[in-house]
Amino acid sequence: MQPGTAAARRGRGAPAGGDEDPPHTEFYGGWVEESAKHLDAELRKLRDLEILELGNELESTLWDTLKDFLPQRVGMCRGWVVDSAGRKQGDDIIIYDAARFRALRRLREDRGMDKKERVPAEAVLAYIEVKHTLYVQETVPVKHRGQSLVKACSQVAALKSLRRDAVPLDMIAPRLMLPPGTIQRRPGFPAIRNPWYAAVWALNLRVDRHLEHDPAEAVKRRIAAIQQTGTRAEHLPDVIAADTVLMTPAITTPGAREPRPFIAPDTELVFTNGIKALGAAMKHLAWAIDDILLGEIPWRRMLHEQLLRAEDEHGSVRLELTDRGGDPRRPPRRRG
Repeated sequence: MQPGTAAARRGRGAPAGGDEDPPHTEFYGGWVEESAKHLDAELRKLRDLEILELGNELESTLWDTLKDFLPQRVGMCRGWVVDSAGRKQGDDIIIYDAARFRALRRLREDRGMDKKERVPAEAVLAYIEVKHTLYVQETVPVKHRGQSLVKACSQVAALKSLRRDAVPLDMIAPRLMLPPGTIQRRPGFPAIRNPWYAAVWALNLRVDRHLEHDPAEAVKRRIAAIQQTGTRAEHLPDVIAADTVLMTPAITTPGAREPRPFIAPDTELVFTNGIKALGAAMKHLAWAIDDILLGEIPWRRMLHEQLLRAEDEHGSVRLELTDRGGDPRRPPRRRG
């Protein structure tokens, strides 16, 4: 496969359509391209180095670039995504809505996690698995299995299995709903406003020797093998960006293929060679963040359960409000 071409795996679903943009348009005077060029220049300093400890330097480089590129309401940290049941997954870059939520800084140091954050699942906009080198071979050496595509996809699947309440399409802001059925699902988009978005980003890529001429095909085959082990399509990464290979969801329209920010029932996966993948992944991430509407922390449920526990343990005093003319001197009725 020649650079710049795509190997596509068709998914299931209904016919799709969409709008077309003029080709080769320079948007906003090249602002996005300048950000991508800056990232590429910084990554060139790290690309040829093989030291495993460079994982931290790579994360730092991506962190600095994303901080300048993404809106100020976005917060970033490394740590765990935690759902309301207390289950946690993650360990790489978490991007969350810092305008509405706080990260839950871990105060205990007895488990060696004092430098990481915990972020409520309801606050998460995106999660990125970062690898210095992504190993996509059929047989990965034992010492590199933590950097394999199989491992990265298993971490993404675990994160996407966490619980958070779905935000319906008819919600346009927290606690502000349109009449049911007002908004229809767009072709190639999820049926909720807060889908999980997860990505795998890598500076370098290692594939089997017989596929070195077509690394996109190598990634495509490994993703197909991962699905054959039982990983559902919606639990795969929404994007994989590694060296010059990019995997993104897309829909097919008459005469065109259009990218989408999330994996959905009617998307296919497109694997492209010959692209500056991390720069493209930055655009994909920004698009997904723009499209997500997050829900709310379940404050009511949390308070309700706390009150019930207290009532079970200690009983409660109920004050019954009376209409005008009632006797305000009537003592409250005690329960328990």
